[in-house]
Amino acid sequence: MNQTTTPRLPLLDLIILLLAKWYLLVDAGNGVLLSFSGQSVPLSALYKSTLLLLLLAALLREQVRGLLWLMALVLLLLAGPFYSLLHSGNSSGFAYDAGMVLKLLSPLLAALYFFQFSKRSPELAKQALQQIFLFSFAILVLNMALGRLGFGFSAYLPNDYLPDLNLGTKGYFKATNELSALLLVLTGYLLALYWPVAKFKFVVVLVLSLFAASSMLTKTGMAGVLLLAFFIPLLQEKDSWWRYRKQLLWLPVLLMSAVLLLTWQWPVLLASSVGQKLQLVYQQQGLLGVLLSSRDQYALDNWNLSAVYFNDWHRLLGIGHTGLELYSSKALAEIDPVDLLLWFGIAGFGYFLCWFAVILKQSWLGYQQQPRGLAAGVLVLNMVLLLVATMAGHTLTSGMLWIPWGMLNGAVWLYSQNRQEQQP
Repeated sequence: MNQTTTPRLPLLDLIILLLAKWYLLVDAGNGVLLSFSGQSVPLSALYKSTLLLLLLAALLREQVRGLLWLMALVLLLLAGPFYSLLHSGNSSGFAYDAGMVLKLLSPLLAALYFFQFSKRSPELAKQALQQIFLFSFAILVLNMALGRLGFGFSAYLPNDYLPDLNLGTKGYFKATNELSALLLVLTGYLLALYWPVAKFKFVVVLVLSLFAASSMLTKTGMAGVLLLAFFIPLLQEKDSWWRYRKQLLWLPVLLMSAVLLLTWQWPVLLASSVGQKLQLVYQQQGLLGVLLSSRDQYALDNWNLSAVYFNDWHRLLGIGHTGLELYSSKALAEIDPVDLLLWFGIAGFGYFLCWFAVILKQSWLGYQQQPRGLAAGVLVLNMVLLLVATMAGHTLTSGMLWIPWGMLNGAVWLYSQNRQEQQP
């Protein structure tokens, strides 16, 4: 009697997938320790560093040449900041730059690993990816529920315009903007997974995602979730929109309802501290300032400071956080392409362009291979994250979303490779 046996994974793969599944719980645990002890313990950094080392060890089997190119890229990115270190002696700033380079390359390492893993064990990779995203989404939603109950940290710190300590919540996570981008990654995958096969689960994920986004009170979270929920089904049903014409007719009704609701709530919003801040920003910087949350001003200030204190050739190499923080009170403008250009010069800006060009191309090819599959969600997600990176930052420079985002793109690269192999 023949028995089918599930292929056993190598121990290294098992450890990597286990660490990837629980990393968000470690992030939340870090916040719990900070909340109760008042001390920041680098538990999450050690956990993710271990995972990165394991990914490098796994890639040594099949991607040796690629890793050599990555090492060359690291040296190129750090050339400018290292020159700033020699002149300023700002070792803490250079350590920040080195850590940021690791963050930049982490999504690529995760994508390369999961691409190879998907080639070796496609079914196991599919199961592992689903578990990672479901576990992470459940942890994020539970964390936001605890935040709504009064636990954890506020999303916005008190200042002259936001005196309310309870304005929004991020639960036990540290960075609100990074958490918003992570929510988009998790939501995009689950919406693309459930729309073709389980509409009820799609609605549940959408409701929970909107709950989490509204808890954080970020434009990134709320607008991004709505964009994903609209465009993912639209792409997956591109060949059969006519069957859903009745549902699509509800779209103008929903938009009109949203406008009426906003009009009804507008006086309440203007009377709040958030409304007062938005009015002040609008008066000073116009609509662009409201959309970018004054990040355009920080970017312009940092650019002008770099022009005053550094040579043009040094700026081409990048002055790094190492040099910029000596003259700027906020060396992080929170607009990814601007920050990467200032910190790492042409190499940093070029990496930003190449990364998004590659993942958009690969997800488009994967979408052509499987129009109703996962690639449709990844294509929409990557386009939304490109918009987020250029307006709100904390995407390529984030330490929270590289694990699921990188692995998700790595899985779709396999579809795109199949598409390319089928072309004459």
